[in-house]
Amino acid sequence: MTGAHRQNAMPIAAAGTPMTGDSEPPVDAPPQARSVTTVIRSPAAQILIALLIYVVVWVSTIGRDLALHPGVASLAERNQDPDLFVWCLGWWPHAIGHWLNPLFSSQVRAPAGQSLAWVTTIPPLAILAAPLTLTAGPLVAFNLLAALGPPLSAWAAFVLCRRLTGRFWPALVGGAVFGFSAYETRATSFGQLDLSYSVLLPVLAYLVVVFWQRSISARTYVILSAAALTVQFYLFTEIFADLTAILVVALLLGLALAERESRPAVLRLSRLTAIGYLIALVLASPYLGYALSSKAPEPIAFTAGDLASFVLPRPGSLGGITSLTASGAHSPSTAGYIGVPLLILVVLLAVRTWRNRLIRLLTCMVVLICIASLGPVVYVQGRPLVRVPWAGLYNLPIVRDAWMSRLMVFAFLALAVATALWLSRPPSWSAWLRWLLGVLVVANVAMEAFPTLGSQVRAVPAFISTGQYRSRLSPGEIVLVVSKIPNSGLLWQAESGYNFRISGGFFNDGFINGFSLRPDLPQAVVGLETLDPASVTAFEAYIKRDKVGAILLDAINKPRLDRHSPFSRIGLVGHEVGGVIVYPTDGCRACHVPQKRH
Repeated sequence: MTGAHRQNAMPIAAAGTPMTGDSEPPVDAPPQARSVTTVIRSPAAQILIALLIYVVVWVSTIGRDLALHPGVASLAERNQDPDLFVWCLGWWPHAIGHWLNPLFSSQVRAPAGQSLAWVTTIPPLAILAAPLTLTAGPLVAFNLLAALGPPLSAWAAFVLCRRLTGRFWPALVGGAVFGFSAYETRATSFGQLDLSYSVLLPVLAYLVVVFWQRSISARTYVILSAAALTVQFYLFTEIFADLTAILVVALLLGLALAERESRPAVLRLSRLTAIGYLIALVLASPYLGYALSSKAPEPIAFTAGDLASFVLPRPGSLGGITSLTASGAHSPSTAGYIGVPLLILVVLLAVRTWRNRLIRLLTCMVVLICIASLGPVVYVQGRPLVRVPWAGLYNLPIVRDAWMSRLMVFAFLALAVATALWLSRPPSWSAWLRWLLGVLVVANVAMEAFPTLGSQVRAVPAFISTGQYRSRLSPGEIVLVVSKIPNSGLLWQAESGYNFRISGGFFNDGFINGFSLRPDLPQAVVGLETLDPASVTAFEAYIKRDKVGAILLDAINKPRLDRHSPFSRIGLVGHEVGGVIVYPTDGCRACHVPQKRH
């Protein structure tokens, strides 16, 4: 940072004591004067060092198995998301390479196909990882992306925090608060790449800061912010919409808190940000137009957070004695866990430096976001406490479709900056107390980080991985995949290079519009558990109507549906090949109602 930049390091916090930064050597210093220490203290070197620290710490601990065994499906297989995102990573390069419409697939829910307009298919990540996907497979690409999500998010927050403070260690702690928060690690453990990749949020905040500090021109700010907003739109439209609301609130709040002479600058920033948004919407118009012409999903009932989740750790974690528990119809979200040390830090920072306008802005934003994330009814450990006076706002067209608990990602970004500012305050007798609290914050973050391994680890069956399906299935044949692990059909199809089409399959809209115990399977298949005449007739009609040529039963992870061997008992003959029992249907000609067992 040059001297001119250094004197503008904290103009946004003009009132109150500025947070000082590290001293840096003059840019014209002779080469021999640039010692190793000087080089290490340079912004570029510290940014690289921080990235290395985050990656090494994460990959050597919680993300170790993902990095060491990327060819094994191991992420939270109790839910539907991991295999969905594996499928998405493979779908985009496949669709582009075969000149197919990437927003509609006839490969799934065959023969009708599936619109992907309202499905989170993460095209930016899919295109970025395409070389790896095409060479090593979508499962490897998914695991490596999942392993790198939290450290990259932490790194982006570090860059923002260091820009504001000029200090390495405070910024390193601040980055960890964001990248390894309960929100980020929970999203990673559930395989939700759309949520775990939050790098663009600190990037956008960084652009605001450097523009405010006059380090970039208005044109550069508009171009870069428009590019970041466009990528965020394609990555996950819901976070894009949430970001829009948060920016509006932050700019209005900033205008209210700014000194009189600074308000024109805030208004100029608002105008330039609006221009960036307009450009982003133009660039996103092909996707946006297609989505608006398709039926939008209906939201599920409970998407808000829980007041107790801010302070109570998740069940089974190492921190605390009392864990967050579910009660009634509302299950508390564990993504909003902040923890007592971090809450104490924010309160102390606000009390001791309230004159600083940046601290006021951060504190108000944290409070407002946390309140908004609770939704129209405040719940405490799953029990309704009170309906808020502004509950009607949650019925607005855009707001009612949002998953309110996901707003916490913005709160964690503000908390990360607050942590860095707290630790970078000028030296005093109480510096050791500040750092003691900082250590407690880091320890709490580490204890509450979600593990990445799911309930079981499985490899793709040899039937798929060794290509044995080619001798059993015709190219483009419609098959039904039945496994204990939800959405295995999407994983198998993606690993086969979309060689066959599948009946069923779970997508976001299926969960949002009507959750069932097995939303990835057609109802006619789930109904075979009873094996009564009506269920067999419905199954036979389904096979004929959808032209299902074969049923692939996971022989290693057999589902509950197979406990009475329904496919064999109704007349289908199966053969086990490479860990999969293949049942050719032959149009269900041999299907019949089985005799009752005595």
